[in-house]
Amino acid sequence: MEVSVDVGKAVQVRVADNGPGIPDDRKEEIFDEGETGVDSDSTGLGLFLVHTLVERYEGTVWIEDNEPEGRVFVVELPKHD
Repeated sequence: MEVSVDVGKAVQVRVADNGPGIPDDRKEEIFDEGETGVDSDSTGLGLFLVHTLVERYEGTVWIEDNEPEGRVFVVELPKHD
């Protein structure tokens, strides 16, 4: 796992792994309440809560592919003076 932070006009935190990845058609719905991975024992609340909190602070969260494999979760929040 790799974590990086970039501070520009916004603060962007990127968490990358080399796991199985997420198909493009699931990258948005995975943030819905109750959504879980295929072999997951989770409740489907973790990413839903991340999405809800990030939006509450006027930010965005999304998933990108990590090359050559895996995924990158990106959280971007606006900077406030």
